[in-house]
Amino acid sequence: MNLNLFSKLIFVALLAFVISSFVYFAFGNIYSSKILNDEDFQEQFHSGIYKYRILSGYFLVWIYDFISNLNIDYQIFKLKFFDKDSEPKMFISFYILNTLFLILSSTLMVLITETKNFVATSSEKLLMTAAGIFVVGFTQFVIVPYDVSSYFFLLLFFYVLIQYVGTHSTRSLILLSLIIVISTLNRESSALSISLAATLLYGKFGLKKEAILPVAVLGITFIAVYLGMRFFTESFSTNDGNLFIQNLTQPKNILGILFWLVFFLFTLILAKDRTSKKNILMFHLFALPYIFMCIYTGILYEIRLYVPLFITSLLLARVQFS
Repeated sequence: MNLNLFSKLIFVALLAFVISSFVYFAFGNIYSSKILNDEDFQEQFHSGIYKYRILSGYFLVWIYDFISNLNIDYQIFKLKFFDKDSEPKMFISFYILNTLFLILSSTLMVLITETKNFVATSSEKLLMTAAGIFVVGFTQFVIVPYDVSSYFFLLLFFYVLIQYVGTHSTRSLILLSLIIVISTLNRESSALSISLAATLLYGKFGLKKEAILPVAVLGITFIAVYLGMRFFTESFSTNDGNLFIQNLTQPKNILGILFWLVFFLFTLILAKDRTSKKNILMFHLFALPYIFMCIYTGILYEIRLYVPLFITSLLLARVQFS
């Protein structure tokens, strides 16, 4: 059955809402139970590298303060927590924030698949969008305020980048730079947007100024915001410790590595042709600094770390430029 654009947007929005709601309310969360109250959240997210990820933190606090002023009987949700200090209000705030951004992200995925540069049937487009939604939902056993919103900004960058590659307009480049500024205030994984830009621009123009100059502009913009946040907070933390050995030896982290490999291969299997496969490989090559930092200081069992790479590769599998 062929759906028009409006019907697709409604469908994926409902799918994102349903998946997120079941994940949050049908399963008990053990992994992130320690930050489900205001005091512990404020303590964690105003320390280390978390204090640079301010945007979604403020969104979450605003939602928390807003629903705190509402007369809500939280018993209707029948929530059960593994930590006795967990607050229903904080849990609901996480749910609202991440569900909203999952809906917005799924909407952008539809818009990207509907561009003339995305080569797939109508059914394939919906299935690929659904795959992205399910994977994001699957990774929500780690509840943080900045992950799903970072996918939204990455997809927004992707959508505008497609327009820029086709037109090479200054206005689009300014908009891309603005998205980099905002997304870097949300999470430093915004650097992956630059990896994406380098992939598509190199694929079309090679090592010409049409590719090098915009990537340089975007790179300088990212570095300016990245360093600016550290000057502003008078702190230059880049990570929360060395977890390299644990990531390569602990069984749960080895399982995380397997997840990375399986979903990386999944995108290669879906690739339209050799060019698409090359773009996926080039994107991962340009994303090596992010991948290295994930292995060095991340927890690979937290498979959310691969989601921005997966979603981008999923779309690269069918994006083509003449």
